[in-house]
Amino acid sequence: MPTEERGIERCDVFDFLDRHVGLTVIHPGGLDATRELAEACHLDDRTSLVDIACGKGTSAVYFAEKYGCKVVGIDTSEDLIAQAVALARKKGLERKVTFQVGDALRLPFADNEFDAAISQAMLVVVADKDKAIREAVRVTKRGGYLGWLELSWKREPTADFMRAISDVLRARCMMNAETFQAWEKTFRQAGVGELTVQASDSPSSGLLGMLGSEGLVNTSRVMWKYVTDTRIRTRMSTMQRFFREHAEYFGYGIYVTRK
Repeated sequence: MPTEERGIERCDVFDFLDRHVGLTVIHPGGLDATRELAEACHLDDRTSLVDIACGKGTSAVYFAEKYGCKVVGIDTSEDLIAQAVALARKKGLERKVTFQVGDALRLPFADNEFDAAISQAMLVVVADKDKAIREAVRVTKRGGYLGWLELSWKREPTADFMRAISDVLRARCMMNAETFQAWEKTFRQAGVGELTVQASDSPSSGLLGMLGSEGLVNTSRVMWKYVTDTRIRTRMSTMQRFFREHAEYFGYGIYVTRK
């Protein structure tokens, strides 16, 4: 089997959606969830914000454009940071949004440096959730907001379901997701006090949601790939069927606290 085909069929689901399908917004709930997260953290043009695990910079740029805040995005991937820098340059936002390579477990910032800290689908990919939460709290000013958007199970997953997550969906990072109740416990154990939770039933909003998140141009590119590439169409159809057949498990939560 050619290397590219093997990659499309067997790579992690998020690598597939990023590298092969070409999505720029991959976290649960899409741009609508990002908007809810931003508003729950009360972002405005006076906010200095750190976007932890910023990826390609799509959300960081959105925060600067819509809310006028000053954003620093951080990610461990040099390639993603390069794409994020290019996006900010394309949008003319280099003075509002900056990016740098860094680790969520060792944030390269001083204590109490930012008015707010946000991350989306970050805790499911880090080795130490407790440390990642404590680091976000550390760099946020007293009175500032912290918000996390994370895939959340609506019910305790069975062993068979988790095997299917690995073998069928090929979503290794989802193995690290938790139920809504378990996430709340994780935050409490990391020293987070009062926590507001916005629970949503579905991590996906379909074609209309993709159009809102990706815009007309990229949605058209994605749909063209879906129509013309059998391998992409087959895997996306498998994913859609999996989510539909296991809808009783999939949700996402917006978890917000104030330091």
